[in-house]
Parts: sequence; structure tokens; C-alpha cells
Amino acid sequence: MADKDIAEAVFSNYYERLPNEHEHKDNVVGILRMREMGASGVYHDKASRKKHSSSYRKNQVYYSRSLSAAKFVSSAWPLLHPVSRVGNIDENGRNLHQPRQFEYHRFVSSLMAFGTLDGEVIVVNHENGNVLHHLPSSGETSVLGLCWFNTSSSKLLAGFDDGSLTLFDVDQVQPKVDGSHHSLSNAKFEKFEQLTSVHINSTDDQFLTTSYSKKVAIYDIGSGKRSSLFTHMHRDAINVAKFANHSPNLFVTSSFDRDVKMWDLRQKVTNPCYTASSSTGNVMVCFSPDDHYLLASAVDNEVKQLLAVDGRVHLDFNIAPAGNAYNYTRSYYMNGRDYIISGSSDEPMVRICCAQTGRQLKNICLEDWNSGSSIFVQSLRSDPFRQFHLAVLATYVRPSSKREIIKVNLLSSSDHKNEHSKCRRCEWEG
Repeated sequence: MADKDIAEAVFSNYYERLPNEHEHKDNVVGILRMREMGASGVYHDKASRKKHSSSYRKNQVYYSRSLSAAKFVSSAWPLLHPVSRVGNIDENGRNLHQPRQFEYHRFVSSLMAFGTLDGEVIVVNHENGNVLHHLPSSGETSVLGLCWFNTSSSKLLAGFDDGSLTLFDVDQVQPKVDGSHHSLSNAKFEKFEQLTSVHINSTDDQFLTTSYSKKVAIYDIGSGKRSSLFTHMHRDAINVAKFANHSPNLFVTSSFDRDVKMWDLRQKVTNPCYTASSSTGNVMVCFSPDDHYLLASAVDNEVKQLLAVDGRVHLDFNIAPAGNAYNYTRSYYMNGRDYIISGSSDEPMVRICCAQTGRQLKNICLEDWNSGSSIFVQSLRSDPFRQFHLAVLATYVRPSSKREIIKVNLLSSSDHKNEHSKCRRCEWEG
């Protein structure tokens, strides 16, 4: 092969021609898609170009996804807005609603529920900041778990630090004369001591709970009774368990014993379907929206995507560890299963990675502009209705008691010198 031909082949593999120099006419959205997927040399191969073009032409969602991805990359300063700073402000301007957990609504794009350190459950319109429902509990323990129902848009399950489990129906909540609210049909379940998480299955007939005591319980929602109790699933505290999105019988557990295990309620729950191990204790695990993958997050930024069918590692996101054994990492999918968002409890950073290539795309560094204090990420969720939107449960180093939920719009740029000078600033690291 002549040197010219070799040079041409190398160039086509590692560089992209200018649009007016393409041998074949290429769609701009197609080019963006190939960049997003990390493909190289596809424009040099006519057959490859046609294959990719035909595979995406039928899916109209692909166009908006690709254009949003391009806008995300070009956005300099994302827009941040506090959600939980609603009502009950003391004389010093401190928010008395200290959020401990939150969840976007599954079907109503404007709704979000969050639970507080004082045991309150509050439903807000996160678009305008209005409180729609205030659901006080009988105790004063923190809300550790929240889960909206899948088939009934008004029902919400909450798990509390003292082991209490309460089912709320927000349509049955009525205001009292003093401005507070009470529910006509709260359902309570048998307590589950040392509770760590709750989750409802896809058909809303069962939910599971996990605990520091290495136990997992299954509750029947129809009867209100605990139907199963498993005591030997793991060798250490079980932090999170999740049902699959499309199967009411499959669920996955994650534990500080470094194992992630898949279980099937249709068979005897004595041995898991499989076990996948991490090098450190697992903080959480979740299914991808289509149940093809698991996203496992272990202590200090060990984040891996596993094949849900057998637990093999599909992607290691290779996020640099901070060297802190108490740096608890949590990760979720964003934009379907195109991306993941990841944050850790001892770092002021939200990382956005491609879930198809494993590459880190952007890092968002959070900091209080006034005090210069870092904002640590306790938890985070992606907006199920809006591409490149997410929310972060943040804690401030100073004052140590300050907590709030911050919405992040990755597509809208803001003037950090003006808007963020009052509350926080955000830095891109790409």
C-alpha cells in the first residue's frame, strides 16, 4: 500500500473531515450521533454510513436526543435552582424543611416528593415551588425511603428511621383549619427495624425493605401484611434493594459485604440467580429503564455497569477515587440509559458519563459562592421527563446543618457572576 493510501486510512480513522469535504453527503444529526457514540471512520465507509442512518431514521426521538446532547456539550454554566427551600423559614432565613430523601413523580412532570429529617413528607410542584401536600408523620424520625406507585399516581410509600412504613394517598389529604394537613386513608405496615430502603414492584402489589441487620422483607400491599422475611441474603448491612422495572418478581440487592445479588421470587429464595462483587462495599444498585443493565455504585467512586442477565461487568466508568473510606457514591441513569450521573457524599462533584462508552463527559463542581464552602452530594436523581435535567440532595459544609434539593438544568446556561453569586457556583471540568 502506498504511503498516500496509508495516510488516508489513518486520517479517516482518527480525524473527521470538514463537512464540505465529505465524500458522501452526511446528515448533521448523524454526525452528532457518531460523536456521541465515540465512533470513528464511519464517514469513510459508505456501507457503514448507510447502516447507521437506516437504524436511526425510524426513531424520531433520536433527533431530539442528539441535538440536546450537542447543546449539553456547548453549555458553559448550567442553571441551578433550589427546590426544597419552601415555607417554614426562621428569622435567620434558614429553611426548617431539611430534606433527607426525594423522588420525582413517575407520571406527573411537575411533581416531586421529599422527606425531611423531622419525618415530614412534602409534595411540591418543583416547577413553581408551590407546596401541594404536607404529610406529617406520627413520629419525628427521618424519612429514609420514598417510592411512588407505578399504577396509581396518587400513592406514595415512605419508610422512616424508626422502622415505620406508611402508605400515603395524596388525593385523600385535606387541609385543616390551622393550615396543616391530615390524610383520610394512610395505611401503616408492620415496622421493620433498622430500615435502610424501600421499593415497590412494577405491579404495585408488593414492596420490599432492607436493613442494617442484613434482613430483607417482602410486604403484600393488598393485605398490609409482611409475607416474607429473608435473613441470610448478605454477610453485612444491605443498603439498597430494587425491583426490576418490568418484572414484579426480580429484584437486586447491594451490601457492604461487597456483593450485588439478583433474586427471583418465582423460585425458592435460598440462592441468588448470580452474585457480582466489587472491591469495596456497595452503596447502591439500580436497574436501567429497560432492565438490560444494572448500575452498581460502591464506596469511593467505584461505579460499574453490569449485564442484568448474568452480572458480568459491561462497563467500568473508572472514576478516580478520593481515598476516603466514607465517601459514599450513588449513581443513576439519565436520559433513559444514555448517560449516568454520579455523586459522592464527601465530594462537591456531579459526574456525567456516557453509559454506552463509559467515558466521562462533564464534571459539575458545586460550591457556595458567598462562603466558599463546598456543597457535598448526598444523593441525586435525573428528571424522567426532561433530557439533561437532574436534582441533587446537597449538604453544605458551613453551616453544617444546611441541606437542600438543587435542580440542575444542563442545557440552559446562566450568568454565574450574577445568579450564582447569591447561592452557589458551578464549574465544568471536561
